[in-house]
Amino acid sequence: MTRHLLDSAPCGYFAFSDDGIIKYVNQTLADLLKRDTNELIGNNVESIFTLATRIFFQTHFFPLIKLQGFAEEIFISILGSDGQHLPVLLNARRVNFIDQTLTSCAFIVVPNRKKFEDELLLAKRLAEKALAENTALMQAKADLGLQAEQLDRQMQNVSRQNNELKQFSHVITHSLKEPLRKILLFTGKLNDEVSSPTMSKLLRSADQMRAVITGLQQYVWLNEKVNEFSQVDLNDIVVKASAQLFDEIDPKLLSVSYQNLHTLEGDADQLRLLFYHVLLNAVRFRKGDASSVTITSTVLKQNKFRSIEDRYKYENYLRLVIEDNGIGFDPKYKEHVFELFRKLDVTGGQGVGLALCRKIADNHHGFAEAESEINMFTRIIVWLPLSQ
Repeated sequence: MTRHLLDSAPCGYFAFSDDGIIKYVNQTLADLLKRDTNELIGNNVESIFTLATRIFFQTHFFPLIKLQGFAEEIFISILGSDGQHLPVLLNARRVNFIDQTLTSCAFIVVPNRKKFEDELLLAKRLAEKALAENTALMQAKADLGLQAEQLDRQMQNVSRQNNELKQFSHVITHSLKEPLRKILLFTGKLNDEVSSPTMSKLLRSADQMRAVITGLQQYVWLNEKVNEFSQVDLNDIVVKASAQLFDEIDPKLLSVSYQNLHTLEGDADQLRLLFYHVLLNAVRFRKGDASSVTITSTVLKQNKFRSIEDRYKYENYLRLVIEDNGIGFDPKYKEHVFELFRKLDVTGGQGVGLALCRKIADNHHGFAEAESEINMFTRIIVWLPLSQ
């Protein structure tokens, strides 16, 4: 009766001697291994173990049993006749049976144990990661708060400096304009009465100062002006800019060639000022009796990001090319020509025109470039988004 109950127990059972020979197995174990009980009895116990369990049995399990007489909740794998590995949780105890000492082992199959362990380990790793991320988030939040305070102070400084610059610009462009007008007026009268080389130089210097103040006034206007974007026909803009220039110079000094220029969304007043200054430069730095200017426009794809690396967003840009046949300049100065009051030729201009052109391009979220060869040409290239 006892033997029958053990054979049908819901757990596997086997016993082996100290020399590793299996002395008893129950039917449950035989069924799990898909082998006959008589086939198992008399074999070495390692025959029912996987390779890893054999090593563990020799190095840890059996020495532990002999040392303390028992072992509990040992996780091993047994080997079925079909080669299948069965994970089991085993308890063992050394017992004296008749005239010998046996190791009596009972186990249950735990097929989902490894899955549960893996899930627990994964949950632990996720919890540790979440804790680390939360700590990093708290630190980032603290750093962000500190940066916000620093940014606020910097913005206050920038705002204060901007107001001071506006006041300074107002003084230069407005407060000095009236005294200069009177200087020019009275100097002109003196020159009429007492004509001399000194008076001529004085008049010329005063006139140069007026040009500088006018340029500064236009630059301040471009900084403070709110952009008024609308659909602008560049053909019409070129006509108006040319007409303004011809009111100031002899029309024979300049010929402008263009056709079928594009329409884009822009500020008409600023774009007219851009063309005016580029054409004026062509006249000032002409080669020979007259300057010839060609204007073309082409729509091309251009990356919107110009300051941030590895960021790309291509949009339609208008590539506007204004080329003259004048004296040109050394190509190594192609960036300097856009600097305010930076003059490459001391005989003409005040170094304001192209700085204004770049500022106008910036106001349109575009940019300006220059190409040139001495005594050959100067080419001003302005990239403007078709749409704002």
